[in-house]
Amino acid sequence: MNTSEHIPQGSQDIIYNDGEEDFSEFMKKIAKEIVQRQLTVPAIIFLETVKPLSFLGNQLLIFANPIVSLVVRTGNYYKFVRMIEDRENVEKLTVVIEEENALEVQRQQELKEIRRKEKQNRKSFWSRFRRKSD
Repeated sequence: MNTSEHIPQGSQDIIYNDGEEDFSEFMKKIAKEIVQRQLTVPAIIFLETVKPLSFLGNQLLIFANPIVSLVVRTGNYYKFVRMIEDRENVEKLTVVIEEENALEVQRQQELKEIRRKEKQNRKSFWSRFRRKSD
């Protein structure tokens, strides 16, 4: 019996693959969103707290799908549910968030240094007169 014709259009992500699924790009996308919203510390604390209960959380998210699907797109939701099923993926997500945060801090420091140098190179209005009169 072919069950694939009973799957709603756009819901192919719901089906669980028995093989290993690569979540690295999905984790990077989540990490960028977390870092951009400056939620790095709360996210890491939350992930470390729920890591021992990741499978139970996975089952709870599956149970809550009818309510959550009103707010969240189903494909990414089920991908997230499959990802947190494994504790190793929760740990990997924590590491990816930390790495993305480190990159963001480095970018911010570089921008700060560039702005500082630009400010030093700018001449103030009064400094122009002092040099001419000396």
